[in-house]
Amino acid sequence: MQAERPSSSRAELAYVIGAFAFGWLLGLLVILKLWQLSHAPRWMMFSGMGYVSLMMAPAFVGFGFARVVGRLATRGWRGTPLGLVGLGVCGLVAGLLAL
Repeated sequence: MQAERPSSSRAELAYVIGAFAFGWLLGLLVILKLWQLSHAPRWMMFSGMGYVSLMMAPAFVGFGFARVVGRLATRGWRGTPLGLVGLGVCGLVAGLLAL
């Protein structure tokens, strides 16, 4: 007999997946902007190092963001304070994209 998972477990899973996806998207935007700022040639972006940075950096940023937000949530950061942290990160990325 298998016990049912509580609904809070599903909410936590959705929270972690959302935090990872948000961090991954921010990482992807930062990498693309850094390529643009460095005037990297198109062939370099789709060869060895460019491909690795495109595939790995957003994933690392996503995992890092999900871990940080998860730790903040376990320490009691909920709702508005956590939203303001996300808004601050969005502001940093928007500032980079405005360069």
